[in-house]
Amino acid sequence: MAGRPISIDRQIARMKSAWPLFTAHNLARTQQSVRWTGHVEPNLTRYKLEIRYAVGNFPEVRILTPPLTRLPGNAEGALPHVYPPADDPTLCLFDPSADQWDFSMAIAETTLPWACDWIVCYEFWLITGVWRGGGRHAGDPPSPRKETL
Repeated sequence: MAGRPISIDRQIARMKSAWPLFTAHNLARTQQSVRWTGHVEPNLTRYKLEIRYAVGNFPEVRILTPPLTRLPGNAEGALPHVYPPADDPTLCLFDPSADQWDFSMAIAETTLPWACDWIVCYEFWLITGVWRGGGRHAGDPPSPRKETL
């Protein structure tokens, strides 16, 4: 699946084209890294997101506002499909062990739409207590890979 990595300048250009209200901050060309912030409102509530990315690493997405609600005692965890730390969780948008994202993919076309999907699933989870977004919970073993000939 992995193709040629997209340069940080190309990632920024694609974000600016697809998501013009997201602003790039802390651009470090020598480190090939950037941080974006912007708002989305995929369903019920407006959210301010932060995306951090450095070429060679997976993108990290956080919800800055509003604060994420926890449901203590929920069977799927107080806040499912996030990575620690609990006080600053990163959204779990894809399974790295399943090769669902690689450095040849545009953040504007994968990560940010997936974050919007995550928010819709989160809002539904708040209402029902059931995560309907698919995937596996952090800490669950990955599915065995099937080899193709």
